[in-house]
Amino acid sequence: MKSSSEIFPVTLLKADVIGDLTDDVYLIKHGLDADPSVQVALSHLGIYGQSSKGKQPIVLVHGSFTNRRFWLSPQGIGLARYLVEAGYDVWMMDMRGHGLSPRNVNFKDNDIESYASSDVPAINDFIIEQTGLKPVWLGHSLGGVLISTAIAAGTLPESNVAGIALLGAQVMRRRWFLQVPLVTTLGKFWFTLNPEMDGRKLKIGPENEPAGVAKEYLRWLGLFGQWRFKNDKASLLTRWKAIETPVLAMVGKNDQSDPAKYCRLFYDACGSSNKEFKLLSKAEGFSQDYGHVDMVVSKEAATEVWPEILNWLAKIEQPKDE
Repeated sequence: MKSSSEIFPVTLLKADVIGDLTDDVYLIKHGLDADPSVQVALSHLGIYGQSSKGKQPIVLVHGSFTNRRFWLSPQGIGLARYLVEAGYDVWMMDMRGHGLSPRNVNFKDNDIESYASSDVPAINDFIIEQTGLKPVWLGHSLGGVLISTAIAAGTLPESNVAGIALLGAQVMRRRWFLQVPLVTTLGKFWFTLNPEMDGRKLKIGPENEPAGVAKEYLRWLGLFGQWRFKNDKASLLTRWKAIETPVLAMVGKNDQSDPAKYCRLFYDACGSSNKEFKLLSKAEGFSQDYGHVDMVVSKEAATEVWPEILNWLAKIEQPKDE
């Protein structure tokens, strides 16, 4: 079968029509990871009978324990549709082993570093190849952390993106119990014995998360830990302070998973001179104090949060080629 890309093997997994939406799903086998079995599903949305040529591409990245359905329900409802109808070229990434992305052999060892080092740059290159334009990356929760990590590490080059939007995302919250000596060590041992976290059993979401992600968080946020790659002593927080990419950060005041306080600290640490912060609260003129999920997935969000994202996107300009 002929590849859909000249860069690496890409196959068209399926092409669906959901009402008036087209949903083409590509499987990207980039070969950039130590695990050669890695394939990442990337869905491309459009309006039936309309071309997406020349429209600003946007990549949506879900958070933990979920998949692309966070952005688009099986009935075709969600932020993804809203952005398509607003004139944007929308793509949705499924993290490894989530949604339409097959499980790789070393699923239990998957972590943000591996996603940021290979999956994200491969997707970015593929979208640029297909559209000729540099994408805006938008992520919720863990998806936002992934995008931030890739930008800070330079694996997602700033020159190849138009902007990033982070919804309820941060790497600043250090829970008190993780600062107790040996807790991090015991935690890593526990996750060695338990290679997956079951989202359904935990009543968090429909997907499982690999132990590698949990171990990574323990390494980042435990006693003496810091946000960095395993074999690189350089602090990603230091690099985060040096970025110049346009950034939007949004958080609900009632977010218990990634509290507004820490999302604000993460935003303040970002060095970009072109950045905006939105606190979704009654005090800021919204109808409610939003939480972690309903800031994106709710009827109220559709009427007053999604338009805020659209207003920010309207200000984004394509970066000039160097």
